[in-house]
Amino acid sequence: MAKHVKSMSLAVLIGCALASGCVAEEKKADSRAAENAPAPAIDQAAPVKNVFQPSAIDPALVRQSMQARSEYEEMNRKIMARTSKLYEENTEIKEMQAKMRELQKQIDALLAEDEELAGLKKKFQSIAPEIPSIPRKMPAAPPPADGKK
Repeated sequence: MAKHVKSMSLAVLIGCALASGCVAEEKKADSRAAENAPAPAIDQAAPVKNVFQPSAIDPALVRQSMQARSEYEEMNRKIMARTSKLYEENTEIKEMQAKMRELQKQIDALLAEDEELAGLKKKFQSIAPEIPSIPRKMPAAPPPADGKK
């Protein structure tokens, strides 16, 4: 499910990037054409065109899309609720989580010791210091029973 959401998000992101690139190219071409074209004569008798024309969208398609999105969101809520319930109730999962946290601490300590990695991270931060880091969404897991992270 997460792979599907990631691929959908990536597809939307790529589509937006391509669309903005196309718009930018059109604006460049239009500005070049406007610079080379003679100034148009203003005709007071000509009716003014409405630039913002509504597009023809099939209402049935919009309804179908909204219904599919609603079903998708409902299923996602059910999945998240079931996952949370399993994290809360299953003792085996709780034990594995504790082990996983300890292993992650060990991994983090090994990564912190590497000088090359530290240098790369510093260089990365110097290139993009103003970009805030966005935390990745993880499945909603309850905090450990002992209160430690």
